[in-house]
Amino acid sequence: MDTLRILHTGDVHLDSPFSGLDSGRAEVRRNELRGTFTSLMTYARTEKVDLLLITGDLFDVGFATRETVSLIIREISKLKCPVVISPGNHDCASEGSVWRRNVFPDNAFIFNSEELSSFEFPDLGVRVYGWAFEKPMMRGNPLGGRRAENDGMVNILSAHCDLTSPLSTSCPVTEDELRSFGADYCALGHVHNPVDGRYGPGIAYCGCLEGRSFDETGPKGAILCEIGRRSAPGEEVPVRYSRIRFSKRRYESAILPVDGATVEEELKEKIADFLSSEKYGDDVTLRLTLTGAVSEDLKIDTAALLPLGDRLWSFSVADETVPIWNASSLSSDPTVRGEFYKILEPMLNSSDPKERKTASAALRYGLSALAGESVVDFGGKERQG
Repeated sequence: MDTLRILHTGDVHLDSPFSGLDSGRAEVRRNELRGTFTSLMTYARTEKVDLLLITGDLFDVGFATRETVSLIIREISKLKCPVVISPGNHDCASEGSVWRRNVFPDNAFIFNSEELSSFEFPDLGVRVYGWAFEKPMMRGNPLGGRRAENDGMVNILSAHCDLTSPLSTSCPVTEDELRSFGADYCALGHVHNPVDGRYGPGIAYCGCLEGRSFDETGPKGAILCEIGRRSAPGEEVPVRYSRIRFSKRRYESAILPVDGATVEEELKEKIADFLSSEKYGDDVTLRLTLTGAVSEDLKIDTAALLPLGDRLWSFSVADETVPIWNASSLSSDPTVRGEFYKILEPMLNSSDPKERKTASAALRYGLSALAGESVVDFGGKERQG
């Protein structure tokens, strides 16, 4: 075997509540997430990978449904390769957790301590180091100046940890500590939106398997890592990896400037053109934020814009536009309209964008109320003047 092929996944979060969706769609997404996990395991079988690493948070919480545990056991048992699991902060290996029960197949190797330990696979010439969270918070660093053995075997670190902050409660580790440890590949879990190349060769977060909210945008999946063999201890081995999409759906967030829009039809045309140009498919959950300065007479009803996204899985619109007020006319208006404007004028010209937005909304509502009209707020609900 000239090249060792490793499939690296983690942060699957099976049984996630998908609380941002209605109950029907949330159940669809939970089932799809199980399906995505099954697709990953099918890939591991058909591509005959040598080793599967699950770097924490396979479950969303420590308690997993019987259906989900049965699914995991069934899928692992179908594999001929070892499966190494490093429980994370969401699915920690606490007393009574599923990880401490003797229910998994013989090819499942599960870390169950916060101390650094390892599993050896002589047939593969591989040693996998790692640890487990035993409770949701882990402030210690299991590496503690340790070094991987230098005996010719390929050394892998499979761990759930946080490289982003030394104050993290999710096992803070530094890049220098990982480099000093000396593993050929550091397979990490915990960061859901990793930036490729951020930590250089040999260190990678797999990212989440499926996006579950708008802070997990874009296609998601796992890493296929290929590691060459060393002919002698101490020899550097080639490591290359690629990302494979497994996610069935993806979240996307976009900003659309609609400056100068005066009527709803013009606004709809701008949105339709944007959706057409981006070529979003029915796998996309899109949150579109409208920005810019629009006519003061344009009352944006976001609910009326939702049918424009009927080809998407889900579509929502947020209105963050500001009206173009006739400041000269309002400031010289001798009626209560003018006085109302003068009160808000300092906020309308504030350097704080949030303050300007609040003042614009207040002016819109106030002028509509004075005119005996209704106005649609940013959530698409009508407020009566």
